[in-house]
Amino acid sequence: HSGSLIWRWRGRKMLGVAHRPVLRPGRRAPGVLFLHGFPGSEKNVDVQRWLMERGIASFAPHFAGAWGSEGRYLFSTLVDQARVALRVLARQEYVDPKRLAVFGFSMGGWTALNLSARAPGLKGVVAVAPVGGPEMLGPDSRAMIVRLAKPLVAPAAGPLFADFAAAVRAQDPARAVAEPGCPLLLVHGTEDHVVPFGVGKRLKAAAGRRARFVAARGADHAYLDRRAWLARLTGSWLLERLE
Repeated sequence: HSGSLIWRWRGRKMLGVAHRPVLRPGRRAPGVLFLHGFPGSEKNVDVQRWLMERGIASFAPHFAGAWGSEGRYLFSTLVDQARVALRVLARQEYVDPKRLAVFGFSMGGWTALNLSARAPGLKGVVAVAPVGGPEMLGPDSRAMIVRLAKPLVAPAAGPLFADFAAAVRAQDPARAVAEPGCPLLLVHGTEDHVVPFGVGKRLKAAAGRRARFVAARGADHAYLDRRAWLARLTGSWLLERLE
């Protein structure tokens, strides 16, 4: 079943959605942390349900300032929020804390890759259309950040963009994936006009042999024309690493 889960981060009341599979008495399920993008309209619930039907639990936290969670949305705090949320998932009585993985989409993919360098013991990380590093700071970046932030509780345009710029410079995921760590699955659409396809290729080059890179031919940022394919691809990969 699925339902809301309240958690705490820096004293704030945070929300999220947990998916719990049917389990035999005394059994625990592997768990996957799902990290949404910016602002997070697409939460990849279809992938969570695909996994739940196959015995995998998951938790999708809402970042501060997003979708009911208290506080303000700040890019610079996302990795710390994800680190705490991973602990929340691991503490659920139906989750096996030794079999954990992470799925991140867009800004959540950026967060997932950076988290992978700070969370030893993960079985795998999936990053779909992950945001990159300094190459994200183009002439249209400020306008895009301001437009996408409208549904969120966030700082004013100037400080919010400054926070984004500082975060992608200081926490370039290419540095995180260059370190030894768990297996990675990187998925990027060749027609992604939000996060350029070249970002995915650069991350694959930095990660080397620990990453599998899937170029989704003709796919844009949201994969709306191939959601079933995306769920099977990412879900099967996670299932193999969590069994």
